[in-house]
Amino acid sequence: MASVRSLASQRGMLIFLAPLIVASLVLLAVLAIDGARLLALKSEMQSQVNAAASAAADGAQACGGAAVTVSTMSARALTAARAAGFDGEDDALQVVPGVLASSENDPELVFREVPESALSRSNGVRVAMTREEPISRLFPSGLIGTITLESSAAVRKEVHATLSAAGSAGGIQGGLLGNLIGAVLGDPSYSLSLTDLSSLENTLVSVGDLADRLGVDDLADLVDEPLIDLLTGVTGVVGGSAQPVGRVVDDLTAAAGVSGLRVGDVLEVVGGAEVPAGASFPVYDLVISTVMNSARAISDSGALVALDLQTSESPLLQNLTSSISALSSLDVNLALNVAEPPKLVVGPARQDADGRWLTRFRSADVRLELVASAGLSESGISTLISVLSLGLLDIELLDVIEVPLVVQAGGGEGELVSAECAAGSSDNDITLGFDLRDTAVSIETGRLVAGTGTVAPGAIEAEILAVELLSIPVADLCVDAGLAVDLYHAPSTPTLIADYPLQCLDQQCERRSVGSAGASADLTADATVTALDLSCGASGLGSAIGSVMSVLEPAIRLLIEDVASELVEGLASPLLTALGVAPGNMTVTLLGAHQNTTQLIENVSTVND
Repeated sequence: MASVRSLASQRGMLIFLAPLIVASLVLLAVLAIDGARLLALKSEMQSQVNAAASAAADGAQACGGAAVTVSTMSARALTAARAAGFDGEDDALQVVPGVLASSENDPELVFREVPESALSRSNGVRVAMTREEPISRLFPSGLIGTITLESSAAVRKEVHATLSAAGSAGGIQGGLLGNLIGAVLGDPSYSLSLTDLSSLENTLVSVGDLADRLGVDDLADLVDEPLIDLLTGVTGVVGGSAQPVGRVVDDLTAAAGVSGLRVGDVLEVVGGAEVPAGASFPVYDLVISTVMNSARAISDSGALVALDLQTSESPLLQNLTSSISALSSLDVNLALNVAEPPKLVVGPARQDADGRWLTRFRSADVRLELVASAGLSESGISTLISVLSLGLLDIELLDVIEVPLVVQAGGGEGELVSAECAAGSSDNDITLGFDLRDTAVSIETGRLVAGTGTVAPGAIEAEILAVELLSIPVADLCVDAGLAVDLYHAPSTPTLIADYPLQCLDQQCERRSVGSAGASADLTADATVTALDLSCGASGLGSAIGSVMSVLEPAIRLLIEDVASELVEGLASPLLTALGVAPGNMTVTLLGAHQNTTQLIENVSTVND
């Protein structure tokens, strides 16, 4: 009887539980269907924000060209999202510019938001989308409620340019680069042959080959390594010291001051820029920067780098002497002080947190002491002789005039301020924008103080004429003059390099420049005599010719100004240009440009910048 009663109770329980079990199964099935629906919707939203972020990143500072605005980014994002199926309201898509990068202490990528007022810092965009969705479509929303779905993605896109403001190889004249290398090597007889120069100008070194030889993954890893290691690696890559270019680079490993230099003194990689293995850089610019750094190390130690130019061996001096009618001979001694050497720079077109452009460059800032000892020709000062002779005086031309000039030149600087990512066209050409600022060239009479780079005021001193009356010495005509020279370059400077082929990395890449090399033919020198004394100290001018003083002074002023102007235009300007300094202007050379691989991080962590 008990078993019959137990069976009946079990049947009663099954009757009661069966609807609950069926309802639970149905609920679970509905929830599974709704869960799959929500997951599919979440995936669809993620695809939409991924597309939106990728499109919007094209408008960030490091990728968007000259005109960058949040409205442009938002428009790009919305268009891409709708193409991917987004059908919500416009304001459901939040577009925030920022910087997607890792920090020094944490290699993990983090997105740092930047305000619209600091858009120039951005290298990417974060796009977020939110959507209220009922948990179930099969049950009333009031019964189970709603859920907020959110998807986000941050994308980084940057163009990285490799730039040099070291000057133009075309400015090398009269073997001056060879003389400068000889000075830092302590070998006055060192010469740079045309074969060596041609090799320097035309040889590019592959970053990948150099990194393999030095055992590093990226050239940026070398910045703290000794410069000698880089030079040794370059020598090996170009075929060893038996090759002309290898011989020049190998010689520099023994240059004075090089032992204390780091790779970062000649090569700067900023803003986490990538240097692809296929990129290359010219050996010429590496040599110029190394020589300038070595010269600065020598001058900082108290010894100015001295360069001697012999008229008989220098076509530059020979041409200058023949072109200045007032000169019969010309000898020049040079001393160099390097205030700021140039560097090869690799980086993007955006600012840092302090509002400074990351990719900054400058041409070499140098002080050149130029002491010219010249002989005067009778034809050049015939006016003075005719004024003084008056038919009674015997005039003897004295072959002594010394012009000590200090030329403060270079110091031009600039930044990469815009870059345009590739738009998928067949040629993938891009446009890069630059801000260039040229430092005025200052020239004054004086000499450099060794070890300090400061200028000690000096004057042009000359004994021009010895005057005799009836074979009796009457007076000497001397000059003690102060001089100021303004050297300037008039043409306008373009600030864009357009239609440059992106991913141009091989040996055939065309180097493109903005600015001008400052050739002497394009430069004008205005010389002004700031002080003039014709008394020759105690001897003075004899009373017999004192009455012609008012006539002599303008003529002598004109003579000094003409000679000084021609010396500066014909000598100082080409010499500085040959050293990699463009007086009155600056040349920036684009050696290559590449676009980093697009980096997309879903649901990345964010912080306020």
